[in-house]
Amino acid sequence: MASELTLSAPPAGVIRVTARSGNVRVSGEDRDDLVVTGARDAAVNADGSVEVKAKSGSVDVRCPAGSDVIVGANSGGVELRGRLGHARVTVGSGSVAVDRVERLDARTGSGSFEVTECAGECRLKTGSGRIEIGSSGMADLATGSGSVVAGLVAGAKVKSGSGDVDVGLAGAGALDVKTMSGSVTVTVPRGAQPTTRLKAVSGNVRSECPAGDEGEIMVKTLSGNIRIVER
Repeated sequence: MASELTLSAPPAGVIRVTARSGNVRVSGEDRDDLVVTGARDAAVNADGSVEVKAKSGSVDVRCPAGSDVIVGANSGGVELRGRLGHARVTVGSGSVAVDRVERLDARTGSGSFEVTECAGECRLKTGSGRIEIGSSGMADLATGSGSVVAGLVAGAKVKSGSGDVDVGLAGAGALDVKTMSGSVTVTVPRGAQPTTRLKAVSGNVRSECPAGDEGEIMVKTLSGNIRIVER
């Protein structure tokens, strides 16, 4: 049975979790302490931050809702569950799943992203893998190979080497999409009149929106279709 440690959770303290291999789960809950399972070591530093270290195997951290977290792992999946604050994740190889965070900066060498809600800026980068976001503020998304789906964002910058891109704009935001191979679909609010700059070297371009100055949509694909549609 994995060992369990209970620590005090200093207010506004950052929780840092490092692991060589294995899955890492951090859950923001309605609690005022911090419970760690499966770690080699866990301690509260003098500056109020919490350091959790693990070699291999699954690590589970249960912390107060809204906590800021930093997770680093050589290989293995990362899950951020419940409600957390600002989150940073770096994984050599593995997928990342997120429920609700205030801000997110995450990258993996190989693996997918699944984010339900990010209130503020969301930056995701993977060498190979799918990116899926339910909703976020401004998004900066990049994948070498894999599809990108962003349900509802304030604006976005998207780069994809190979894979379809589907982005929904919440309002008159700025969108810049570049893909080498893949079709691009952009959904805008009904009645929107954005400025559009659309280029498909090999593919069709279709926009349902009249030209205007309500935000700017720039899309370029070397191979694939481009569609701008109303919600």
